[in-house]
Amino acid sequence: METNQKLAQFMDAVNRSTDAEIARAEQEAEQEAQELLKNAQAQCSAEAARELTEQKAAITAKYQKRLSQIGYRGKTSLLGRRQMLLMQLFDDLRRRLAEFTASPEYLPWLKKLLGIQPPEADAVILLREADMKYQEQLEQAVSVPCTFRIDRTIRMGGLSVLSADGRRCENHTLDEAYASKLRNFYRDHKIDGGEE
Repeated sequence: METNQKLAQFMDAVNRSTDAEIARAEQEAEQEAQELLKNAQAQCSAEAARELTEQKAAITAKYQKRLSQIGYRGKTSLLGRRQMLLMQLFDDLRRRLAEFTASPEYLPWLKKLLGIQPPEADAVILLREADMKYQEQLEQAVSVPCTFRIDRTIRMGGLSVLSADGRRCENHTLDEAYASKLRNFYRDHKIDGGEE
């Protein structure tokens, strides 16, 4: 099975696992919030029944404020749990990507990236510092003269190909793939400002 296919399957598995964990966490938090609201409603209803008629407006205002606070705490708790789970899942993904870049499959994958869209003559191939050790092998994978440079913004691995005129950049870094997955996950699951 090709490395890109394995990576795609791995990313799909992570996405499915993440969705399942988030759904489970949301359901638990929703049940907890409902129980808090149910208890608050029962308590506030008992208080309202005992109060004098002239104090009813004050008690109703207090009741509404309290329900709002409990609802806010429940929502905050849910969002906190979702964020914690998300960070755990993406930390695991980062760890697995680091394991991949330390594996024997990494260099063939880099070569394959250069074969998918071969660089033009005098292009600049940007690598992380740790990957400069593969420069000779990567030079052999391209059919035109290219320059290899360290790009300190590449921290996880992969490579970018900068055109000879410097106007186009093909970003094939694991950093960009990871950031893209994280952005898409936040967007798709409406986290941090999305609609609930």
